[in-house]
Amino acid sequence: MPDTAQRLRDMAGRQCLPYLLALPRLEPYSSQLSYVLVGSVATGLCREGSDIDIAVVCEPEVYDAIARDTPWAAGRPCETEIDGVQLHYYAITVGTIESKLRELDDVALHIYGSAVVLWDPECRYRKQFAWVTEYAEQVRRERIEGKLDMLFRRARGLEQCLATGDVLTVGSVCLELITRCLKVAGLLDSVAFDPRKRLFVTATAGAVGRLVDPELRRLLACIGELAEIREPSDFATFGFVPILRNVLDVLAKEGRRQGLQIGLEAPDRRQMHA
Repeated sequence: MPDTAQRLRDMAGRQCLPYLLALPRLEPYSSQLSYVLVGSVATGLCREGSDIDIAVVCEPEVYDAIARDTPWAAGRPCETEIDGVQLHYYAITVGTIESKLRELDDVALHIYGSAVVLWDPECRYRKQFAWVTEYAEQVRRERIEGKLDMLFRRARGLEQCLATGDVLTVGSVCLELITRCLKVAGLLDSVAFDPRKRLFVTATAGAVGRLVDPELRRLLACIGELAEIREPSDFATFGFVPILRNVLDVLAKEGRRQGLQIGLEAPDRRQMHA
């Protein structure tokens, strides 16, 4: 683990956790709260200047008691500074995490699938989410198969989209397809990709990612070509589709090599907005 990540992890346990345990709002419920380190420090993708993010996991009745006027439900953590490092913390219910994980939500799987437990009375958190580790490979395979299936479906939809002649709509779909390709590549390589920040860099860190990296960059360049398109007939020279087919071939070939199902009988609705 890089020195920065280890230093921040150590700081989370030695300084941030005691700070949170002593907060008047949280201290009375310490035996019912689990504190887990999440985000870039937990995954090791942090850098100098990264924040320390800690989730306080609890049951709904405890959440109601400690939430009060916080913006946690709106996705905004509380902030403080400890020895020059920003600490972000928020409470979240066990049920909320469970629901997002069952939905194969990319962000939730990234955050809680790589979480580092700092405080867990009676191992509540570990017991509740042991299945995430136990079935990690099965979950990975389901995600790849669902994402590949949806990727092929959306790629076919692009050709219909081109017929509309609207460059903004086409550009939006093209960017979505590149995003989907990146996520599939990251999953095929079993690398921890960040679906919210630095997706391109993190998802192309493995062998498959490095293989498709040049083609994905060419696809990004193709989006810039849309600025010169004035008429629907101009899409005849739009180079995105053939390059995309090459990327899809690479991803599908690797999927078959890993024994995955390429092409589902029915779309996996959990991947509709992936």
